[in-house]
Amino acid sequence: VVNRNPGDRWMIKGPTEYIPSTEVEIVTKRYAIALDENEGIYVRNIKSGQVRLISGSTYMLNQDEELWVKELPPQIEELLNKGHDPLSDRGSWRLKADTAHFKQKATKSEEEGAKAVTLRVPHNAAVQIYDYKQKKSRVIFGPDLVMLAPDEQFTQLCLSGDKPKRPNVIKTLCLLLGPDFCTDIITVETADHARLSLQLSYNWYFDIGDKSPEAAAKLFSVPDFIGDLCKAIASRIRGSVAGTNFDDFHKNSAKIIRTAVFGVDDNKKVRRTFNFPQNNLNITSVDIQSVEPVDQRTRDSLQKSVQLAIEITTQSQEATARHEAERREQEARGRLERQRISDEVEAEKSRKNLLN
Repeated sequence: VVNRNPGDRWMIKGPTEYIPSTEVEIVTKRYAIALDENEGIYVRNIKSGQVRLISGSTYMLNQDEELWVKELPPQIEELLNKGHDPLSDRGSWRLKADTAHFKQKATKSEEEGAKAVTLRVPHNAAVQIYDYKQKKSRVIFGPDLVMLAPDEQFTQLCLSGDKPKRPNVIKTLCLLLGPDFCTDIITVETADHARLSLQLSYNWYFDIGDKSPEAAAKLFSVPDFIGDLCKAIASRIRGSVAGTNFDDFHKNSAKIIRTAVFGVDDNKKVRRTFNFPQNNLNITSVDIQSVEPVDQRTRDSLQKSVQLAIEITTQSQEATARHEAERREQEARGRLERQRISDEVEAEKSRKNLLN
């Protein structure tokens, strides 16, 4: 005989038959929960309050345990529910609320709500997870499947986007390691006060080396690395262009911009990369896609200048071709005249021979 006190909870495992007395209330029925290696549930002990993550095996709650639903920040939950691929859906910046999902979420069972939060990290990407209980962070490199512990949360990235760059446009959980590119539009002013709009494209990648914890922690040290690199490069270009005349910049824009971004080494040669040591970000190339004056009058003058230069070049080529044609015509006429004179001389000689 087992003595029970008021408020005691116990569980009877089947198969068996049990007839409760009038003083006993059946609270719930428990069933075994089958879990794969990439599935898990959160279980909370109602006596101690401790929450655990159970995964990889079939599990049945005991009398002192219950399923626990992990609460996520709305932004992170929206990113997880949208199912965006960090690689193929890079252009999808503006996330819209999926109302159908939230309606479906309200009808989920308790077991579905207590499922472990997972995220598939794609190839050549990284995700940072912070444990608020141990006050430590860890970085997971893809391809891998991340499963959050009860006290862990994803680190959300808010990156700059659009052209020109605006902050907090791209929201994501995965940090792509590159090689990749980003495009920005900046405004510069030359030494003779000509304002130009430059559209530039930068190729970048993260140098993670052997993926050591120190190198992994550096990846997330800059919250918005896109905005940081665009501002740093734009500052260098503006400073270099400010000391250059418009004509010189118009003729040597590629060389001036590359020198401003990468700098020169001891041999006065342009370096091949521009490194950000705080997060091991490397810029490998700068593509100048367009150079346009901001002022409409300057733009019209430049257009006229370009058209005039094209006309002058065309006229010069036409004159050269015409002179060449005339020269060849004169040479041909000279050869014909010499041939005519030679023929007349031969004819005269032949006539003299006949007369003699």
